[in-house]
Amino acid sequence: MELKDRIINSAHELFSEKGYDKTTVADIIQKAGSSKGGFYHHFKSKEEVIEAITRNYMHEFLLYYDEVLESDSPVIDSINEVLIKITRYKLNQVKDWPKLSRIYSFSGNHIIIKKIADDFEKVTTELYAQLIQRGNKEGIFDVQYPNILAGLWTRELMRVLDRSREAIFSEDNAIPWEYGELLDFSEKLFNDTLGLKNNEICIKAPILAYVEGIRKQLGSQIHTSQ
Repeated sequence: MELKDRIINSAHELFSEKGYDKTTVADIIQKAGSSKGGFYHHFKSKEEVIEAITRNYMHEFLLYYDEVLESDSPVIDSINEVLIKITRYKLNQVKDWPKLSRIYSFSGNHIIIKKIADDFEKVTTELYAQLIQRGNKEGIFDVQYPNILAGLWTRELMRVLDRSREAIFSEDNAIPWEYGELLDFSEKLFNDTLGLKNNEICIKAPILAYVEGIRKQLGSQIHTSQ
């Protein structure tokens, strides 16, 4: 394994175990079997290492999107598959929440958290734009501004996912009325902007399945973690 990869992997393990703040560059150097010069040849700081770790997470996430682009499915099915891929990835991460919390809980973490959100918005918008353009070419859609619409969809999806906590941690395990309304609105937005009349783009069902999936994984932790 190349030294750069050893440094990234060692830092990832240390951040997961000790937390970012409690891990020093010296700790990373020792675990990676590197010299000080070797570390600074590849990274200027510990901050650059966590940025590399984050890029690896994003690369893993993008593999899900590649599957959508490489699929021969009808374009509407592919649009629906985007949300399914997102929720599947997030569900797979639930078991790692404690580890991720230790990695990303540190002073000044808002900068990298914002970068993660910005990167997610960028790649998701690009994917939706490609799918809308494909639908235009196939004569299924007639969207004049695919990139703008894709950005609108992505921001709405981010709002839905961000507020899913309301449903996940509701005291009686019921879906809060306001969140249910948001899901109905979002689903209508996706369909109306494509001129679809029969709710062919599904938002509510996959989000509710995602909420239920997280509840099952967390079990009794749900109400004690609030």
